[in-house]
Amino acid sequence: MRVWIDIDNPPQVRCMLPLARRFEEAGHDVLLTARAYGDTFAILRSEGASFEPVGSSFGKGMARKLYGLAKRTRQLIAVLERQSARPDLVVTGSRSATLAARKLGISSFVIIDYEYVNLLVYRLAGSHVVHPDVIDGEVFQRQGIPPERLMPFDGLKEDIAFADVDFFAVTPHEFGNRGESAPRVLFRPPAEESHYYRSESRDLAIELLRFLGAHGARIVFSPRYSTQVAYLDEVSAWREEPIILQDPIPFIALLKGVDAVVSAGGTMLREAAYLGVPAYSIFRGDIGAVDRYLSSIDRLTLVSSSADFLSIELRRRPSISPLRESSRAAEEIAAMILAQTNGAGSWRSTSVHSKRHAGRF
Repeated sequence: MRVWIDIDNPPQVRCMLPLARRFEEAGHDVLLTARAYGDTFAILRSEGASFEPVGSSFGKGMARKLYGLAKRTRQLIAVLERQSARPDLVVTGSRSATLAARKLGISSFVIIDYEYVNLLVYRLAGSHVVHPDVIDGEVFQRQGIPPERLMPFDGLKEDIAFADVDFFAVTPHEFGNRGESAPRVLFRPPAEESHYYRSESRDLAIELLRFLGAHGARIVFSPRYSTQVAYLDEVSAWREEPIILQDPIPFIALLKGVDAVVSAGGTMLREAAYLGVPAYSIFRGDIGAVDRYLSSIDRLTLVSSSADFLSIELRRRPSISPLRESSRAAEEIAAMILAQTNGAGSWRSTSVHSKRHAGRF
């Protein structure tokens, strides 16, 4: 078969590349496309991945998002129609990829670990939803996803992201302050361009920055957008000067180099919780089942107001403690997707597929 992987944003890189490797190891050809959004390209290049760039950021507002969605769908269709052989399936988290796949008669599989995202496009595209089994499938069914298109897997998305990582061989990132005693707190502000963003997340983030600054934490600020550096200006005085991340840092090294992570939800927060780094969510939207699960096993603390700030541990942390040191989630998901595609039949012959992408991931 020919497998198409489309990457829409930086967090998807870490989830999709291990799957791409599994498909190649099983003898299938892989086509990788990616959108120019945030650090996506930089992370892909740091992993040595060969990819086709398609599209860019859509910007804020529903009108821009709809225009960007339609535009990138057309761009993806054009890229696929230039291929010597079209893919048999796409694995993605991208709405535009699923619409392009629908147009061209290609099976689509989306990996979702937050059940409150808008699923309308995936429903219209007839996509299969691959999700952690801690999420009750009925939540997706209420949004119109038929039960036969639900594909739960044993584990979390982080089991895929960490599939090829030797946790203990990775050296913690050095921030140039050897020997300092101040605890380092990696701070990730809200995703202001997401459809589930709520302004309360921003207000809580700034209030917490003031608290952390007053209590002597060294903030390692990881903005989602360059404009978010202005958050730091809301704090009148810092006992420890914040560190602003300008360039992407390998995520395991980054997480091993800090003592706690504060984020308004998102992949970075769940990765920290998975590794056993004290993780604190200031997300003010609907709390998903994965975060509730991580909270139930004391891997994640939900911070809903300033009254919860004292629950944040500000101390140096000696080591990581991964939730699991090995998982076969990536292999099992790749096998499920291939079996589902074979069961549904293939739309075209795969005998002419090339191997020019082999070994690139």
